[in-house]
Amino acid sequence: MLNLKSIYFYYGSARVLEEFNLKIDKESLNAIIGPNGVGKSTLLKLIIGLQKPNRGKIEFLGERIDGLKAYKITKKGISLCPERRRLFYDMSVYDNLKVGGKLLKSREIFKDQLNFVYETFPRLKERRKQRAGTLSGGEQQMLAIGRTLMSKPKLLLLDEPSVGLAPIVKKKIFDAIKKIRQEGTTTLLVTQDIFFGMYVADLIHVLEDGKIKITGTKEQLEKEPRIRKVYLGI
Repeated sequence: MLNLKSIYFYYGSARVLEEFNLKIDKESLNAIIGPNGVGKSTLLKLIIGLQKPNRGKIEFLGERIDGLKAYKITKKGISLCPERRRLFYDMSVYDNLKVGGKLLKSREIFKDQLNFVYETFPRLKERRKQRAGTLSGGEQQMLAIGRTLMSKPKLLLLDEPSVGLAPIVKKKIFDAIKKIRQEGTTTLLVTQDIFFGMYVADLIHVLEDGKIKITGTKEQLEKEPRIRKVYLGI
């Protein structure tokens, strides 16, 4: 579904990504892990069109998209749930979701997608009339993901969806992401929480020094000596 080929990206003279390659298969759930500041969020911005690569190309469903504006990429079926949620805090939960569904072509599709979001996050249905800014941190994260889902994306991008959450809330977000994947939405998440990534993803990619250094399943990464020492503390 998504193919990034030989991507280079720099902030001024600072290298962020270099000879970066990644393939994402349809209906898969992939996680990119790595410490803070290695370019994980930048990678998502490149995919959605908020940044442009210095070199290389990005293909989505066989079409090159790295030269397109962000709104055109969104219309093709890619949606980003940004880090730190970026909600409309003075609007209600329902109105935030309504904004997310603006690209849907019919009222029936909107209703179906709204029901899917409410089934995935029942708390949002309970809080649908409540102002977004009065929700708890976990509820705000649910709303941020729900708003992104309202566009019925073919590819869902999640930027640090577990940051700042208590373990019990994080588990609810884990389970919701797995449910979204089971419903057929291809998902790519980036996180510095390796336990989060390994819990939900089919494949985990370790980003270091601007490149993917290791790719594998949870079971494969748990056997890697360097992963065990540096990331898992074993």
